[in-house]
Amino acid sequence: MKRVALLSLLFPFLLILFCVRLAFTGFFVELNYRFGDLPPDRWGMDQAQRLDIAKLGLRSVLSEEGMKEFVNSGLFRDKEIRHMQDVKNLLSLLFGFLYLFLPFWLLLFFSLRDKKKMGLTLFLGATFGEVLAVFVVVFSVINYELLFEAFHDLVFEPGSWRFLEEDMLLRVYPMEFWYNATVWVSLLVFALNSLLQGVGFILWRKTF
Repeated sequence: MKRVALLSLLFPFLLILFCVRLAFTGFFVELNYRFGDLPPDRWGMDQAQRLDIAKLGLRSVLSEEGMKEFVNSGLFRDKEIRHMQDVKNLLSLLFGFLYLFLPFWLLLFFSLRDKKKMGLTLFLGATFGEVLAVFVVVFSVINYELLFEAFHDLVFEPGSWRFLEEDMLLRVYPMEFWYNATVWVSLLVFALNSLLQGVGFILWRKTF
């Protein structure tokens, strides 16, 4: 049962990281720009140009080549560049954890062999993940700015992520962009958890 407990605890974090990784794709950025009802740029930049720059920012936090392109674009102040480097370092750590421990989790999960234990693992892990997803969605609806600020002050140096309204990062990634991303990722986590929770319950309770 110790293995079941360990796998159940790891499950929601790995699933959340998996969904977050899906969000850091060009497709997701395009989806946000197309259906996210983002406010227009105050200085008249059109949506197509904003989308191109938003994708540039995405590339900067995923690779060294993207970061060089970001820096050399001349569109961002030094403070913006430093923050994106901080984001890149954080994502390297989080996604590295995902790439390392997801195969490890799958190996341990299938090594259980007992379908009831496998089902219990999925059920407990998914239930925990659902609670986290619901908490984030509810908190986002109530006061997203507080959640956003608390998260950024926790993982980044306080103040290092605050910018001027005319800074390019705020122009291509307005608060609505991050609100949409947070809610959509949380709903995806909730949907996958619900599916796997059902599968887990069936495996756990069914007699083979």
